[in-house]
Amino acid sequence: MASTIDSKQRPDLQAMLQAERQRRGGIWRLLQRGFWSAIAIAILVASLRTAEVSLQTFWEGLPQLGEWLIRFWPPDLSELPTFLQATWETLAIAIVGTGTAIVLALPLSFLVASNVAPFPFLRIPLRGILNFLRSIDTIIFALFFVSVVGLGPFAGVLGVAFHTTGSMAKLYAEVLETLPPEPIEAVEATGSDRLRTFAFAVLPEAMPSLVGISLYLWEYNVRSSVILGIVGAGGIGYELTVSLKLHDFPRLATILILILAMVSMIDALSAHWRRRLN
Repeated sequence: MASTIDSKQRPDLQAMLQAERQRRGGIWRLLQRGFWSAIAIAILVASLRTAEVSLQTFWEGLPQLGEWLIRFWPPDLSELPTFLQATWETLAIAIVGTGTAIVLALPLSFLVASNVAPFPFLRIPLRGILNFLRSIDTIIFALFFVSVVGLGPFAGVLGVAFHTTGSMAKLYAEVLETLPPEPIEAVEATGSDRLRTFAFAVLPEAMPSLVGISLYLWEYNVRSSVILGIVGAGGIGYELTVSLKLHDFPRLATILILILAMVSMIDALSAHWRRRLN
């Protein structure tokens, strides 16, 4: 009889213990969430104060912004040939800088990808170099190279190439590391060395993804090349800065229209090529 009662009561006791554990765990989780929520709110409030965010100041400045928008029209087209040349210069910086990065990033990705790297001892130092290149923004590289090679688009090309090489090689390596091993093992079974395996098995398999990454970073570089003119690295950004400083809004309107047209054209072209790849 006693064993029958125990067998009937045991599930209830276990259920009570489980409910108590869940209650205590629930309270602990609630306290943890409350703590981290309080930390997040404190950081957000401190950030808003440090950034001096003020809706009142923004509201008071709206009439001036409206006045400026009215002064944008009509755009001043008297310097259109000069602006077109500067826009082409911006595009050329992105094309040459991205092309240089592709040439450098492809072999680097081969050397740092864990599944195909021919010299494993080089992976860690090369990844450190790529992290360094990726952590410094294009505009900082451009500022540095303006001091080295002087004002002009060449400094912009170097800035784009150095930063993009770090980002592109890392993304390329991630693509190579996710490739299925079967085609690589099949080519290696024929006695092929690492270089031939990369050329005849790895590269054809990864090519669509590599091209997609290259197009994406080219789009990004076209937009960032506009900013390079602000630090003296050439392109339409220089004309943009001059117009802003002079409050020459009709001239500024023409430049903004050209930048919008250039970026829209690049986006459409890149999207078309990506669809073709898919």
